[in-house]
Amino acid sequence: MNFFNKIIQNQLFKVTSLSSFSILVRLITGFLSSKVIAYFVGPSGMALMGNLRSFTSLLDSIGTLGVQSGVLQKVAKNQSKKEVLTSFVRNIFWILFMVSLLMSIILISGNEYFGNMIFNNNSQYYFTLYFIAFFIPFQILHLFFITVLNGFSYYKKVTQISIYGSLISLLISFILIWFHGIYGALVSMSISSFFLFLFSGYFFFKTFSFPDLFKKIRIDFSVLKGLIPFGIMSLYTAVLTPIIYIFIRNSITSEVSIEASGWFEAMQRISGFYFMFISTLVSFYFLPELIKADSESEKLNLTKKFFTQVIPIFAIVLIGIYFCKDYIIKLLLTPDFYQVRELFVWQLLGDFFKAMSLILGIRFYAIKDIKGYLITESVSFLIFFGTSLFFISFYGAIGAVLSYAVTYLLYFLVLVFYFRKVLFKS
Repeated sequence: MNFFNKIIQNQLFKVTSLSSFSILVRLITGFLSSKVIAYFVGPSGMALMGNLRSFTSLLDSIGTLGVQSGVLQKVAKNQSKKEVLTSFVRNIFWILFMVSLLMSIILISGNEYFGNMIFNNNSQYYFTLYFIAFFIPFQILHLFFITVLNGFSYYKKVTQISIYGSLISLLISFILIWFHGIYGALVSMSISSFFLFLFSGYFFFKTFSFPDLFKKIRIDFSVLKGLIPFGIMSLYTAVLTPIIYIFIRNSITSEVSIEASGWFEAMQRISGFYFMFISTLVSFYFLPELIKADSESEKLNLTKKFFTQVIPIFAIVLIGIYFCKDYIIKLLLTPDFYQVRELFVWQLLGDFFKAMSLILGIRFYAIKDIKGYLITESVSFLIFFGTSLFFISFYGAIGAVLSYAVTYLLYFLVLVFYFRKVLFKS
C-alpha cells in the first residue's frame, strides 16, 4: 500500500495523469480532424496544410521573440515577489503585443511573396494569409498566457485550456471543411487561435488583473536583456525547423508529386499524435523542474528519471504503433494514403532518438549554454538539410523520413558526447 501511495503522490505521476487526459482528448480530436482532412482534401490538400502549419509555427516563434523559456524561468523563480513579477509580465505583454501587430502589417504587405513560398504559386490560396495576419496577436498573447501559467505550475488550468482548445478547433475545422473544402481547412488553422486566446486569457487574468497590465503602461525594453539567451536558442531552432520542413515538402513535390508530399505530411501528423506525450511531459514537468533545480545532482536525477521511467514506456508504444500501422492508416486516413505505411519504420526510429535527445537538449535552457546549443543544433540542421537533399532525390518521401532518423541518431550521439562529463561522472 505504501508503494502505491508513493507513486500516487509523486509529482511526475500527477503531471502525467493530468496531461494524459489532455493528450487523450487531443488524440481523439486529432484523429477525427485527420480523417476529415484526408477524406475531403486528400494528400495534395494535406501537403498545402503542412506548409501553412509550418509557416504559422514560424510566425509563433518570431512573435514570441523566443523568450517563452526565459519568461517561464522568471515567473517560476519570482512567484513570491508580486510587484517585481507584475512589472515584468506587464512589460512582456505589451512588447509582444506590439511585435505581433508589426508582424500582421508585414504579412499583409508581403502577401504575394509569402504565398509563393507556402503554396507553390497556387495564388487561389493566398487570401488565407489575411486571416492569419488578423489573428496573429491573439495567438501570440495566448502563447504568452500559457507560458506564465506554466511558470506558476498551474498544470490543471493549462490542461483545461488544452482540452477546450482541441474541442473548439475540431468543431471549427469540421464546419469550415464541410462547407468550403481545402479553403475552409486552411482558414480554420487561424480562427481557432482566437478561442485559445479567450480560454488562456480567462485563467491568466485571474492571476494578473486588468489594472496590473493596463494601469501604468510604460514599456521598459531592458526586461528583455535577461531573456536574450533563451531568445537566441529558441528562435534559432524555431525559425529554421519550419523552413526546413517547407523545403522538404517542396522538394518531395518537385522530385515526386504533391501527393507524395501529402503522404509525408500525413506521417508527421501521426507522429505528432503519439509524440504529444513526450513533448507535453517535458514542457509541463521536466523543463520547469530543471530550471528550478539548484544543483547539478538534481538536474542529473531528473534526467535519469526521464530515461528510466519515460523512455521504456515510449519505446513499447512505438513498437506497438509499428505493428498496427495498417490499422492506423485505415482508421485515420483514406486509401489514398496507403503508401504512408512505407514511412513508419524510419519515422518511429527517428522519434525514438528525438525523445532521447529532448531531455538532454533542454539542459541548454536550464544552464543557459548558448554556445553549446548553437553548435549542436547547427550540426543537426546541417545533417538534416544535407541528408534530405540526398535521400529525397533517390527515395522520395521515404528519403525524407530516412533523413529524419539519421539526423536524430547522430544528434543524440552529439549531445551525449557534449554532456559526457556530467552524464558519466561517478
